Amino acid sequence: MTTKLIKLFSVAALSLSVAALALPANAQSFGFGKKESSVDWGDVSTQSDAALINLYQGQATLSSAVADLADILELQDEAAGLRASAQAVSECGASSCSEFSEVTEQDAKVQEQVVAELERQAESLSDDQKAKAEEALKKYVVGGIQFATGLKDARRLGEIAADAPMLQKPKFLGLIKAVPTAAKGAANIAQTAPTLFNIATAADIKKPEGGDEMLGMI
Repeated sequence: MTTKLIKLFSVAALSLSVAALALPANAQSFGFGKKESSVDWGDVSTQSDAALINLYQGQATLSSAVADLADILELQDEAAGLRASAQAVSECGASSCSEFSEVTEQDAKVQEQVVAELERQAESLSDDQKAKAEEALKKYVVGGIQFATGLKDARRLGEIAADAPMLQKPKFLGLIKAVPTAAKGAANIAQTAPTLFNIATAADIKKPEGGDEMLGMI
C-alpha cells in the first residue's frame, strides 16, 4: 500500500471518529439525543391530553357560571353567547380547540359586565337572585380550580414537549398552543375574581368555599 493511500485512509478514519463523537449532541434535534431518549413520550402525551381536558372543561364550567350570573343580572344576550361558547369548548376533548381562545376573550368581557352590574344592583337583589348567584359562584370556583390544575400541568408539560423529537411534536401542538391562551385567561381570573367575590359578599351573597384556594392556584 502506498504512503499516499495510507494517509487518505488515516484522514478518513479520523473524520469518522470526530463525526461519531459529535453525533449525540447534534442528533438531539432529530430525536436521538440522551434527553429525548430518556422521556416516555407516550406517557407525556397521555398527561398532555389530561391537562387539555382540565383546561377546556374547567374553562367551560367557569364560563357557564359567568353566564348564569349574567342571566341573574338580566344580561341575557351576553349570557346566551357565552353559554354557547362554553358548550363548544366542553366538546373539544383533548384536541386543538380554536373555540378556547374565543371563549376566554368573551368570558373576560362578560365578567367585567357582571361585576359592574352586580355592583349596581347589589342593594336591590331579591333573595331568589342571591340564592342563584351563590350557586353560580360555587360553580365558578369548581371550574376555576379545574382550569388552574390544567394550566399548572400544561405549563410543566409544555416545557417538556418543546424538546420533543420531530416525529413526536404533532402530539403536543394543541398543548403548546393552549398554554398562552390559558395564561391570559388565568390573569383575567386573578384580576376579576377577588372583586367579584367582594361585591357579592357586600350584596349578602355567601362567598363560595374554595375561592381562596382557586386564587392561590391561579
